[in-house]
Amino acid sequence: MSGWFHLRPVAPDVWLVAEPSHVNSWLVAGRDRAVLVDTGLGVAPIRPAVEAVCPLPVDVVNTHAHLDHVGGNGEFARVAAFGAVERPSAAERASYLGWMREVLAAVAAYRELDARYFHLLSADSDPRPLPDDIERWVEPGPPPGPDPEPLADGDVLDLGGRTLTVLHTPGHSPDSLCLLDDRDGVLFAGDTVNTGPIYAQAPECDLPAFAASTGRLAALADDVSLVAMSHFGRGVAEPRYLHEVAVAFDRLVTGDPTVQVRAARDCDGDEVREAVFDACSVFLPAG
Repeated sequence: MSGWFHLRPVAPDVWLVAEPSHVNSWLVAGRDRAVLVDTGLGVAPIRPAVEAVCPLPVDVVNTHAHLDHVGGNGEFARVAAFGAVERPSAAERASYLGWMREVLAAVAAYRELDARYFHLLSADSDPRPLPDDIERWVEPGPPPGPDPEPLADGDVLDLGGRTLTVLHTPGHSPDSLCLLDDRDGVLFAGDTVNTGPIYAQAPECDLPAFAASTGRLAALADDVSLVAMSHFGRGVAEPRYLHEVAVAFDRLVTGDPTVQVRAARDCDGDEVREAVFDACSVFLPAG
């Protein structure tokens, strides 16, 4: 669908590839090749959008294997990931389609309030209409991608004059990873760091591992120029945000009784607890 993606440069040879209000992928180019960090939902072809701004050969690195990060894998010949990438089910896509429709049902009122009072919406975050053939995204769904080439912590991807270092950051999922651009200091954070609620509520999430991973990223903050994240309207953050997220997770794992917790629902409609901090929030299991 034309216009499903919003692209803009955020650093030298780094582009945000947004599916606004849903997920951000990131394109980073060196002299010889480029890497697309995640491939989004697969609602619309992502490769033509990428090729419109970058003429280089493009490989894919998945930060983890959730459906909103691997949907366009089938458009590329080479994919790399920390673990296996299983094809999401039609039921998972149908559940997320319900969330997409819920967002669109709310957006008109939100745009009116934002225009009057808040002035936060931008092309990065203002959701697009769904394509007419959206049901095809549910079933049969986007084509599966190739088996991923395995990555390991500390691997270095050479793009020509620019390298990306692989950081294994489990917590959101066992296979979660981040990439650090060693030339310009851009940290591609996947779902390990976000400026909306950080999802730590699913059975595969591991809160102590999350705390260790965010602490590791905070220790690298001096080498980071900006943090490029996968979700919500504020897709780019300053390096100091890494410290704020790490402190939040440390307070959770150490049982800080002053943490404010409220009832909430995630994008699947499931009941969760939301731990609220000054800079971010964290979704926790409802139990």
